[in-house]
Amino acid sequence: MSELGTAVVTGAGQGIGRAVAARLLADGYEVLAVDVNADQIAQTAAELGCRGVAVDVTNDEQVAGLAELAPDCTALVNNAAIQRYRDLLHTTHEEMRLVLDVNVIAPVLAAQALVPVMSRNGGGSIVNLSSITSKAHPASTSLYPTSKAAINQLTQAMALEFGSHGVRCNAVGPGTVLTEGTEEHFGPPEARSLIAGCLPIARMGMPDDIANAISWFCSPEASWVTGQVLFVDGGYTSSHGQFFRWARKAPK
Repeated sequence: MSELGTAVVTGAGQGIGRAVAARLLADGYEVLAVDVNADQIAQTAAELGCRGVAVDVTNDEQVAGLAELAPDCTALVNNAAIQRYRDLLHTTHEEMRLVLDVNVIAPVLAAQALVPVMSRNGGGSIVNLSSITSKAHPASTSLYPTSKAAINQLTQAMALEFGSHGVRCNAVGPGTVLTEGTEEHFGPPEARSLIAGCLPIARMGMPDDIANAISWFCSPEASWVTGQVLFVDGGYTSSHGQFFRWARKAPK
């Protein structure tokens, strides 16, 4: 058993979640990697050398079971999220409900399950995943940016309510991060190069960039930091998205 305890990472089957699981393992945590895709999380867990479990983060009973699976939990990373790129006039009720259930309600369910555990273990850290879209809202992305703006407020609410339990809560807002799930969205290599060249730090983000920030929030070095949202975005939000908008409109 690790002296740091167990870190529970949702949406850990690939992309940012996988990178976070790998980084927290390297930091010395035991890691419980969680994903709705059973085959994917089993493969990821085997490759990383950690425990993996298939959990639907919108299922109350399955999420409540995390308390038994991680009785020494000291860190929770609410990374699981879903996107539906569609304009609001054509977004179905089912799609709206799914985005809000996964992106907003699921982090609350996970906190309800694991904050009491972390409190018994002497405290801990929650890191929620926000997004640059909560600050610079792209068109035709339905409720995804709204759900991430809600995460920013939820993070503050968690910080206020869970502080008395010894649990800190912060959020990390990724920028244009290249993962298995975003490759198609960002287009071919030449389009990605154009996007990267328009950012103040002229490269696209990688999952490890986000994992590094989450690692710090979970560490003792951040022991007096709570209720904060850190945008890890190569300068995107500081530019108010103008670089990205220009890149999208530039001739191909």
